[in-house]
Amino acid sequence: MIKKLLDGEIDLKDTFWKFGVVGLIFMNMLVRIFGSMLAQKLNGLTLLNYYSTYFNPLKMDSGMVLWTVVYLVTIGIMLFYCVVLILGTWRSSAQYDRSIWLRHVARFLIVIMVFYSVRSIF
Repeated sequence: MIKKLLDGEIDLKDTFWKFGVVGLIFMNMLVRIFGSMLAQKLNGLTLLNYYSTYFNPLKMDSGMVLWTVVYLVTIGIMLFYCVVLILGTWRSSAQYDRSIWLRHVARFLIVIMVFYSVRSIF
């Protein structure tokens, strides 16, 4: 499915609504859920501050390390998904021949949605 999306073989309507809108909402919620679970462990500290000041490898909290790894992996997956989504929408809209306006509006809106989704998690 990712290969079809990346190659632009999926219809623009499905690419935009299913993968763009719904997919970005789902990925953003997933990152926020794992981020909130990590925030409970951090007690108001930043990740960098915790690992540079309070982290001790000899007495490490395995739950803290687990939630940090899961959170960072979901951010990586979301960033990968955003790149695939932009490329897939761009290629799918290039094959869309019904309306040139919708082609460019879809491209513009996907870039804006990805920008705000990535901005909201950082």
